[in-house]
Amino acid sequence: MLKKYPFYTISLIVLALVQHFVLSKLVVFGASPDILAVFIAFTSVMLGQRTGTTYGFGVGLFAGFLSGNLGLSALIGTVEGFVAGYYHVPEESYATTVKKRRMFYFASATALVAGNLLMALLNNPMAVALYIRIPALVIIGTLTSMLLTVLLYQLVLKKLQRD
Repeated sequence: MLKKYPFYTISLIVLALVQHFVLSKLVVFGASPDILAVFIAFTSVMLGQRTGTTYGFGVGLFAGFLSGNLGLSALIGTVEGFVAGYYHVPEESYATTVKKRRMFYFASATALVAGNLLMALLNNPMAVALYIRIPALVIIGTLTSMLLTVLLYQLVLKKLQRD
């Protein structure tokens, strides 16, 4: 179990770079897919709420350093890790792969909604009205990120979950 931490740390740093340099350019109505929230949710489900919150804070700091929103990104990452941690499946549990997958999807959706809602409430660079910004960021941001979630789970995370 202890040898997984360096893998998760390196993965989150690489994903923060991918988020900043690639995915942040794919903007739909002001919202872009958030690969960091998806992997923070995966980390929280696999390693627990405390670890997910810590990783969320760390990757939020790194992503904030890249984007210029240091405090906001750290807050959002922390909240995403904390919220997703409620769906933690302990390693010694007898949960089936279907239950683990379901918990991961619930954790991802919850973390994405929480993160997008915080972003919509606290960041308004283009002075868009709140009643437009919240639905646009929360609904569109969550849906595009959930498509990414399903794709990532089928290609990569399913294999990691079995280990």
